[in-house]
Amino acid sequence: MTSNKEVFVEAQANNTLRGTLILIAEDSPTQAEQLSFMLQQYGCRTMTAANGRIALEMAAQHRPALLITDVVMPEMDGYQLCSAIKSNPELRDIPVLMVTSLAGMQDIAKSLECGADNFVRKPYDFEMLLSRINYILLNRELRQGRKVEIGMELMLDGKRHFINSEREQIVDLLVSTYEEAVHMNEQLAVQQREIARSNHMIRTLYRIARTLSVANTMQDITDISLQGLGSLPPFQSGWVWLIDLDGMRLHVGPGLTSTAIAYAGSAACKAACEALLAAGDAGLQRMDDPALPHVMVPLLAGQRCMGVLCVLMTQGSQLGGEEEKALIAIAGQMSVAVERVNLMIALAQRATQLELANKDLESFSYSVSHDLRAPLRAVSGFARMLTEQFSQQLGSEGQRLLAVVTDNAAVMNNLIDSLLTFSRLGRVTVSTELVDMTALVQSVYRMLCDEDPLAGKATLHLSPVPACRGDPALLRQIWANLLSNAVKYAGKQPQPLVEVSGQTEGGEHIYRVKDNGVGFDMHYYDKLFGVFQRLHGADEFPGTGIGLANIQRIIKRHGGRVWAESEVGKGATFYFSLPT
Repeated sequence: MTSNKEVFVEAQANNTLRGTLILIAEDSPTQAEQLSFMLQQYGCRTMTAANGRIALEMAAQHRPALLITDVVMPEMDGYQLCSAIKSNPELRDIPVLMVTSLAGMQDIAKSLECGADNFVRKPYDFEMLLSRINYILLNRELRQGRKVEIGMELMLDGKRHFINSEREQIVDLLVSTYEEAVHMNEQLAVQQREIARSNHMIRTLYRIARTLSVANTMQDITDISLQGLGSLPPFQSGWVWLIDLDGMRLHVGPGLTSTAIAYAGSAACKAACEALLAAGDAGLQRMDDPALPHVMVPLLAGQRCMGVLCVLMTQGSQLGGEEEKALIAIAGQMSVAVERVNLMIALAQRATQLELANKDLESFSYSVSHDLRAPLRAVSGFARMLTEQFSQQLGSEGQRLLAVVTDNAAVMNNLIDSLLTFSRLGRVTVSTELVDMTALVQSVYRMLCDEDPLAGKATLHLSPVPACRGDPALLRQIWANLLSNAVKYAGKQPQPLVEVSGQTEGGEHIYRVKDNGVGFDMHYYDKLFGVFQRLHGADEFPGTGIGLANIQRIIKRHGGRVWAESEVGKGATFYFSLPT
């Protein structure tokens, strides 16, 4: 059987189409004009008709060498036009080429039934159509005078059809059907290969993206990306130049030859990568080195350059559009991963620095507090000895001055105790058990009433509060500080009042301590939980200024948060939350 390509070449050699009149029946002006133009390029003369009725009139008037007709047309479709041509003794010799979608067996049956000579499937390529036209015209002369009609009934696809075509027409139609089936099969095979290739590429991109999301080092990023690229046909392994604080650093992928490794680390390769980054182009660059053909893609995160991805190509391979898009996509994923790992490294370094600074600060606080105790004990001891042994000689003014020294030594001792407590809170191990917070508040307040007369004068309104899990000793310290503060700052009111309540919401237990005391100015809120920060004078309200800092540290170690609200002269409300 003669192939389409051979017929096409033969037509060009014999110039079969030159001067041939071809009638085109097509209701789409655009498609009719396009087909007419293409046929005219091979020397054909063409006429066009917008429907079957007009085409039948033009065929009778001009007797074309060939009729090409679409199937779906207004007034008279392609099958009706072909039947009218074949039933007219004066026109039946005109070959009819049907243009059909070939949706099923009924299309073939209808083509046989109406006496069509050949068909081509939509959408057609012009080379296929041209080969069919030449096949019809070349065989037309050979079959002159050998017209033999036969009639038969056929069942096709469950329907009965009467075929009254010539044998040659039937053979031509069946041959074109077979050719079209082979052509469709080839197209289907190509599409299947393309689909399989696209699926493989999509799976590769997904696998790379998924594994890059958990990569923890730059070498992991390099290995994951280049191993994934190596599974795509045009690519092999490669290398990556990444920018860090020390400049550009080379990361070599798995499976590279010694020659490739030597080139990757060479000054020439590094210079080429630097030039690509300097250009700021987001696209890839082909390096046509006969020994090591490779492509380079910049790793860009916004306007920042992270480095360059270099991928080896297999010898003789071509880089298609899909492979180029995949390579750029992987470079984008690598950029995100590199930025994430850089951020992780920076955060880890910062966390280490903060941890060391905290340890140094705690050690310093602990050492200073201990070192301060010795001279403080000496001051207190000698002041007491002077008071006991030489009180008569000192007189009233001397005794007053020694009392000031003793009182200030006691204040200093309290400050040292608070500082030691604050320092120890950073190192203490937090235990976890279920704590009845309502009972804990009652216990702390009873102890406070025994120690502080102001607490006995205040009224406590305690609503049941939710139990939680935490360290009982540390939670007791929170309540002791908050309740003592509330009593202290409400103590000058005629009727001091302290309210304690709580609820559970949004995955947190939230606790509230409210007083009707002097309150504070919210403009100074940022100083409230600082060490040695006081919003009231020590002569007005005694204290060390470390209690709230201790509360904040304890609550943070339990995974909670603390905050406050207040208005001067209208009391203050302190809140803290603990996770459920």
